[in-house]
Amino acid sequence: MNKTSNIILLLFLCFFNLASCSQKKQGLKIVKSFFSAQIKSDWKYKVYLPAGYHDNKEFKYPVVYLLHGSDGDEHDWDFIYPILDSLIVSKDIPPMISVSPSTGTSWWVNSESIPYESAFFQDLIPEIDNNFRTISKKEARGIVGFSMGGYGTLRYALGYPHYFGSAMILSAAIYDNLPPEGSSARTSGAFGIPFNEKTWNDRNYPSSLQYYLKNELQVPLFIATGDDDWNHEEGFEYNVEQQAVLLYGKLHKEGGCPAELRIINGGHTKDVWSRAFIEGIQYMFQYLHY
Repeated sequence: MNKTSNIILLLFLCFFNLASCSQKKQGLKIVKSFFSAQIKSDWKYKVYLPAGYHDNKEFKYPVVYLLHGSDGDEHDWDFIYPILDSLIVSKDIPPMISVSPSTGTSWWVNSESIPYESAFFQDLIPEIDNNFRTISKKEARGIVGFSMGGYGTLRYALGYPHYFGSAMILSAAIYDNLPPEGSSARTSGAFGIPFNEKTWNDRNYPSSLQYYLKNELQVPLFIATGDDDWNHEEGFEYNVEQQAVLLYGKLHKEGGCPAELRIINGGHTKDVWSRAFIEGIQYMFQYLHY
């Protein structure tokens, strides 16, 4: 049986196991909000607490942050919770906490109006560590993102490696040059109104990568995308799978940093992200300590 067949079988077993488990085996999902000093308003997020979280008041858990795509909110990762339940039950990953904050089409950066990047590190992480039983150190903290959230995840992993022990990007909206004309990076205001090429280039991953490669801290990265993702009229070099290969080459082949690359059948869909997530989260826990 090849690796693709194994992943499909594991995905099936995840949902089969979940269906056969009692309600007690399912994690608890809670939507909460808190006042962010950086944003100067309430900020909403969804937290996943593994089954048994309230049984042992002393036990602490690793935590994984989940970053959504464009126009997303705290519910955009709901498709992943049954997979977490099943992988925890089967002991393929340890019990863990996940956090999915809501930012709309922020690109997870400090825009002229809302400093989401600063708020993530200065407000959100302390909020979670102070209110839930997390292991509040780099070695037990991971980050995952799809599409626009993949851009944010890569930016945070490269720019703040002292915060994360591993990371995963799924169909990430990353470009080694300027974004295509149809990208929300150009229209969201995250990189200036109107879109400012210098602001984009200063924040884009090639700029971060040159400093990251000089840093002794590394964040093992799982990179995955579908082979039938967007086909941009401007040229195939904008396609997500092409950009994933370029990143993997620069980061791992040239830079020598720990990373894995998967190109699987499918498009820019939750089906692709679900299948890739199963292998990716297990890869992350090879490096996360708990």
